[in-house]
Amino acid sequence: MIPLSAQEKNSIPPCPDSPNCVSTLAKKKRQKMTPLPFYGSLKQSIQAIKKVVNEFERVQLIEETDLYLHYTFETKWGNFIDDVEFLADTNHQVMHFRSASRVGYGDFGANKRRMRKITRKWKAQMSIKKK
Repeated sequence: MIPLSAQEKNSIPPCPDSPNCVSTLAKKKRQKMTPLPFYGSLKQSIQAIKKVVNEFERVQLIEETDLYLHYTFETKWGNFIDDVEFLADTNHQVMHFRSASRVGYGDFGANKRRMRKITRKWKAQMSIKKK
C-alpha cells in the first residue's frame, strides 16, 4: 500500500497490526517510537531530515511539501520497498515519522533499526548545532 500524501490526510497513516511498522503515533508499545524534536526552525528541521536520510543507500525522495517528506528505501536483500514518512508538528515542534514495509508481515526489525539509526544521526546533528 502506498501512503496517501500528507496534504490529502494531514497526518501519517497508522501502523497495521503487523510487526513490520513503527511510528511516533502508534498505539501499540512495540510499534511506538519517540518523535524527533525540531532542529531549529521548521525549514531547518526539514533540511536536517533530508540531510540525514540522504546518507543512506537505496533511498529515494517521493514527495515533499512544506510539512511532509515521503521516502522509499529499497532493502538490501530481496529488493523490497519500505515507505518512510516524516510529518512536522509545528504545534509541538516535533517531527513525527512512520516506517513500514509495503509487503509481508514481518521485517525482522528492519524498520525499527532504520528509524533508531535515523534518530541517532538526528541527535548527533543536533549536538553539533549546539556547540
